[in-house]
Amino acid sequence: MFQITLVPGGETFAAEPSEPVLAAALRAGLNLPHSCKGGHCASCRARIVSGEFEYPGERPLGLTEDEARQGYALLCQARALTDLRVETREVRPAPDVEVKSLPCRIERLDRVAEDVMAVFLRLPAVEELHFRPGQYLDVMLSEGRRRSFSIASAPADGALVELHVRRASSSGFTGQLFDRMRAGTLLRIEGPLGQFWLRTESPRPPLMIGGGTGYAPLRAMLRQLIATGDRRPVTLYWGARGVHDLYEHEWLTRLEAERPGFRYCPVLSAPVTGDPVSWPGRRGLVHEAVLGEFPDLAAFDVYASGPPSMIEAIRREFPQHGLPRDQLFFDSFDYAPDTLSRLGQAGRG
Repeated sequence: MFQITLVPGGETFAAEPSEPVLAAALRAGLNLPHSCKGGHCASCRARIVSGEFEYPGERPLGLTEDEARQGYALLCQARALTDLRVETREVRPAPDVEVKSLPCRIERLDRVAEDVMAVFLRLPAVEELHFRPGQYLDVMLSEGRRRSFSIASAPADGALVELHVRRASSSGFTGQLFDRMRAGTLLRIEGPLGQFWLRTESPRPPLMIGGGTGYAPLRAMLRQLIATGDRRPVTLYWGARGVHDLYEHEWLTRLEAERPGFRYCPVLSAPVTGDPVSWPGRRGLVHEAVLGEFPDLAAFDVYASGPPSMIEAIRREFPQHGLPRDQLFFDSFDYAPDTLSRLGQAGRG
């Protein structure tokens, strides 16, 4: 066992030689910053002040070569070889929330796109799930496995909890959800989880960037702003391959016409069969579309959620356009298999 010491706080915990440092911290009850747990999103990045560590394979994709040279590591992948002193960011848990493990029932299933299902969950009448828009929950599976899905509904939307689930396999949980599960199916969930939520206290306008079903947590944020009467300007970029993947395109278009200060900017990365040839909107990579229209990002809070490649590009390029790192909030959707535990890699629907 190796002793891990956090600075400047001084907290200590023990880690097994083959155990990720993040997993050991969570096991000890220390909720260090993290999100994807797969080495992509860089939420768990921390500087190793002293000691030796290793990764199970190559340097994680979420850590740049320059960051590695400066002594940074991704704690979700790093394994201690000696005692470590680790400099971490301040942990700021979402206020007014309590992580719960609850039974629930599928109220209904709506196929919103060819490979995306809107899943509506009903909790027991005596239970409430208090969450911040942008957070996610885990669906508990057999043999200790879990699948993570962002909450697509807002706290103000009512009793049902909505998830947007992309089909990731034919035999795993998502395959069963699409092929065999029906209204009335019982599930168990744990949540809310994650540190990706809307900072309502900030005076800066939100600039939201979603890739695929990374739109889901941004939708929760947007719906909450509408429900609470918040009138600040909001811009939403939604990147997808084709127009049929923009499964709430009509609602967002109407919202742009009805709500002053809201801009909806869909971006298609590749034409697919059935798309109109004369698509009048933006094409290309969604983060490049943002930079083409906002060359200076210093005045915004940026909320980005989507695949690891999109998040990595945003983390690399947006600070070069004036965005302070503490004004970037992100959630990386790593489409991993069903996970064996919360401490391992977690895919997101």
